[in-house]
Amino acid sequence: MSNLSQQRTKKIILESFGELLTMKNFSEITMTEIAAKALVHRNTVYKYFNDKYDLLSQGVTFLFEDQSINLLHFKQQPFKSLHDVSFSVLDKIITQQQNDHNFNKIIQSNFIELLIQTQNDDKLFWNIGKMVGILLWNEMHENKYDMFNDYQILDNIYQTEKFPEIN
Repeated sequence: MSNLSQQRTKKIILESFGELLTMKNFSEITMTEIAAKALVHRNTVYKYFNDKYDLLSQGVTFLFEDQSINLLHFKQQPFKSLHDVSFSVLDKIITQQQNDHNFNKIIQSNFIELLIQTQNDDKLFWNIGKMVGILLWNEMHENKYDMFNDYQILDNIYQTEKFPEIN
């Protein structure tokens, strides 16, 4: 199979997976469904992706690579930056997946990894550490704040370094 044919097949699988993500929660999607949607054999999907987590990770990386992230804006409002990049690319998927914990963890991780890879600023690690601390705090409180819809609250926590009272 030629390189272009392989790239086309991988793109079709990614697009089919994206369509499924607009209709079903990530946790409910199977590799068999992805293959059926892409009109390829299940083994073909496994040729390119280890599992659906790998598929999501590679897909998000592929989508985010073309997005420019304003580093100054990120340092001031990291959650709004994530929201803006994600919604510009993944609006329908984010809406469907907003309550899927596994999906959100992969999105967060990929965004942070890409940010680190694309920026040449060691000070960025301090900002990311603070952001991860807020995400962990939020997770400990059963994800009270949705990362994509409550970004203003999360950015306020980031800026003030004060967690709100949770009842």
